[in-house]
Amino acid sequence: MESRVLFVSIEIPIIITKNDLEKEFPGLILTTIEKSLVGEIANDKFIFTTSFGVITFCNFSHDEIKSFLQRLKIKEAPHYQTALVNQDYPMIIDALYEKPLIDTHTIKYNKFNKSVASIISLALSQSVGLEIREKSLENKMQESKKLYEKIENIKANDRKNLMSFAGSIAKERFEILSQLYLLDKPDIVWDDIELESLYNQLALQLELKSRFEVIEYKISFLKESVEFITDRVNQKSSEFLEWIIICLIVIEILFSTYEYIIKPNF
Repeated sequence: MESRVLFVSIEIPIIITKNDLEKEFPGLILTTIEKSLVGEIANDKFIFTTSFGVITFCNFSHDEIKSFLQRLKIKEAPHYQTALVNQDYPMIIDALYEKPLIDTHTIKYNKFNKSVASIISLALSQSVGLEIREKSLENKMQESKKLYEKIENIKANDRKNLMSFAGSIAKERFEILSQLYLLDKPDIVWDDIELESLYNQLALQLELKSRFEVIEYKISFLKESVEFITDRVNQKSSEFLEWIIICLIVIEILFSTYEYIIKPNF
């Protein structure tokens, strides 16, 4: 007999802790996967929270999701579907599907348990996490464009802002690599071929690898842009120092001329 569940991953502006979940769901048993927390709220009903600001609900209604987000005091809760980055994926559970089959619209499989829910939640959370980073990098691309537009008028005292901008780019890349775990397969799939197939198919459908490569390219571009503009600032600073040195030399020559040539003749 066919049954359906819905996975919904949502960006949240806070990090949900273990204590938050245990307070909300007394008696909840939590386990860890890739530094994320997963708990079974009821039969076939799971919640999955990450360290990078994404929460995934499995088999929750939209009203239940809104209610939970409101209790967390997230102001966008009533209209989270438009105000926050989110993505959903329906799953059909049917004995017909001996192996996991995934297309752009549906996950199909003959089993559903905590491990399956965890793998789907992780992949979907990574996808939402990537979208958050994509938006953040788009803003940084706009900042970079503004820097290029005023490059001829950039001053030495702009170096501090440039260093801050460069630091934010480096932090972005570090957080993508250290929190989204896109370069490694989850430990849970190593001994389970079907779970590995499920994760690989999801990663392919959600374009995790290709989107990560685009992000890497943008980060490299931003890094090169900052280095170019910083070199320009340093060049202007060097030119300014050179003119100061030239002025000091001219002043020294004038003083020497007065002291040894003009003064003795008076």
